[in-house]
Amino acid sequence: MQSANSFQIDTNSVAGGPVAMSYDALDARGRRRAPVTKIVSEDRHLNARKRQKLMATTQDAARNFAITAWLIRKHVDYVSSFRFQAKTPDRGFNKAFEEWAERVGTRHNFDVARKHSRRRMMRLMETRAVTDGDHAWLKLRSGRHRGKVQAIASDLIRMPNSDMPRGDDRESWINGAKVDLQTGEALRYALCQRQRVGQSLKLSRIVPARNVIMRGYYERAGEDQVRGVSPLSTALNSLRDTYEGFDYALAKLKTAQLFGLKIMRNASRPLDPGDETEEYNVDPNRGIFQLELDPGDDADFLEAKTPARETTEFLRLVILVALKAIDVPYSFFDESFTNFYGSRGGLIQYLQSCKPKREDNKEALDAHTRWRAGLDVADGQLELPQGKDFSFLRWEWVPDGIPWWDPAKEIRGKLMAIRAGLSSPQRECRETGTNFEDNLQEIADALKLAEQLGVDLYFGDGGGIDLESLKAAADAQETPDDDD
Repeated sequence: MQSANSFQIDTNSVAGGPVAMSYDALDARGRRRAPVTKIVSEDRHLNARKRQKLMATTQDAARNFAITAWLIRKHVDYVSSFRFQAKTPDRGFNKAFEEWAERVGTRHNFDVARKHSRRRMMRLMETRAVTDGDHAWLKLRSGRHRGKVQAIASDLIRMPNSDMPRGDDRESWINGAKVDLQTGEALRYALCQRQRVGQSLKLSRIVPARNVIMRGYYERAGEDQVRGVSPLSTALNSLRDTYEGFDYALAKLKTAQLFGLKIMRNASRPLDPGDETEEYNVDPNRGIFQLELDPGDDADFLEAKTPARETTEFLRLVILVALKAIDVPYSFFDESFTNFYGSRGGLIQYLQSCKPKREDNKEALDAHTRWRAGLDVADGQLELPQGKDFSFLRWEWVPDGIPWWDPAKEIRGKLMAIRAGLSSPQRECRETGTNFEDNLQEIADALKLAEQLGVDLYFGDGGGIDLESLKAAADAQETPDDDD
């Protein structure tokens, strides 16, 4: 006999016979799809044909569904906008260096098509990387386009089978990239052009990988992934289903608006077929109407409650899960979803997830800056200080700052962190997208101008800045020393 506290395992009820130590996720018991048993590279999972299909489907979702388009724009807002800050020890050169960066970033000096500035091209690069998996800039070195870049769409990086270079191993060309199969390094890229007739691609040229600035989304390293894959791939089905669900719900809603009027009669006796009864003649299309009903009669509209509350809650859940594909919090989509602290917490976590994406975009901007500065130094378009070479150049691409939620409280907290040695003025300025030295210089200039115009400029609580010493330092910069 078994005690009440004992138990016995029936080995016959366990798949595979006697109990063995294992991972349940690996046991196929017919209750879900069988576990995957093969591991191949991401580029084999997404070959050229499937890659084209995924890109077209994702672009279509962004083109036709407002939530998908908003999701991409909101993501791009946080990870693609940067400001150039010169970091050399020569403050005078820093100003000229930043003016150079602004000049080469205009649409006439940056984009070979003369359509987009560097800032907008950065947004487009991130947008296309999210929808297509990756996006490229081709660096142009010669002719009248020297120093400019050409945007290369992801689907145009492809090697048509009919144009395979003679002597090349077909296996070494992976989704348009010539790859070192030992290291996974991309050596060359095959760039195509769209044909005016039909949808076929024609090989345009093969370029060294060093001439290409690539921005992509990668989940695996080395030869296991050569080309990027859209992070929206995990949410694509949910977004498409939500789009179709909205259409069906709207169709049902429109049908429900074809209402009818229901009149219930309370007869004291059964009606004979030959009896004459008074009818209620009502035409709702003529506007507001009044019914004078007999005692005991009632009238009501036939109404369908649509969409049902369960439907709207489920659609909300599907949207919430889809937003997680690129880490966007649901409070961005529905501002009334949570309170202030919930929204603030969601923003903090989202900004944390933005850091690696910003770093990838900063790397792309740094690669372009090094290349363009090298060309302009060689061409005399960027003059270095006397005796300095290219290694003298220092800069930083600083992400645009986030507006404060509660400026008074946040500024006090930042001042306390600086005084406690937990932060610095320079770091806090970078968080807001500004430059500490520029801020001080502009304040000093404002004080001096106010003094010249006889205006009493009052800043209130200086927050630890000695305004008098700041103004004195500005005056000293314009007063030459006796030895000069």
